[in-house]
Amino acid sequence: MPDRLKRPLCHASLILSALILTAGGCSSGTSDRDLQFVTSIEAMQILEEKTGVFGSTGDTVNVWLDPRTLKEYEAGHIPGAISLPFPEIEQGYESRLRSAASIVVYDSNWNDVIAVSASKRLMELGHSNVYTLKGGIEAWIADGQKVDTGAPTEAVEEQAGRQ
Repeated sequence: MPDRLKRPLCHASLILSALILTAGGCSSGTSDRDLQFVTSIEAMQILEEKTGVFGSTGDTVNVWLDPRTLKEYEAGHIPGAISLPFPEIEQGYESRLRSAASIVVYDSNWNDVIAVSASKRLMELGHSNVYTLKGGIEAWIADGQKVDTGAPTEAVEEQAGRQ
C-alpha cells in the first residue's frame, strides 16, 4: 500500500481508538435516569416518614439539603434545611449526612443544576434515598410553603449529625 494511503488510515485508527477509550471512561456510575424528582408535597411526605423496621423508630433522621451558597441559604431556605454548599458535599457527607435515612436536595429554580449535581454526588458517595425537589425553592414558594431566612441554626446542624 502506498505511503500516502497509509497515513490517513493510521490517523483514522488513532482517532477511532481515542474515541473508544474516551467513551469508555465517561461513565461515572450515575446519570439523570438515577434521579428521583419529587414535588414539595411528596418531599414533605418522604421526610415525615418514620425510619427503622416497619417505621418503628420515631426519631427520624431525614433532611432537606440546600447545596447553594451560604449567602443564598441565608436569603431564603426551606425551614430546617441543612446548608452544605455543593463544593463541600464530599468533605461534609460523612459527618453531616451519612446518618440521614432520606435526603431531599433543592436549589433555586427549575433551571438550576446544583440540586441535580448534588443529588448525583450523594448517590456516588453511597446514599440510596436521595430525592431532588422539582423546581427548587421557587416551586416550594409557588406551592404556598414557608421560607426562613438567616444563618443555619445549631438545632439544624445537630439534626445533620454535627455534634
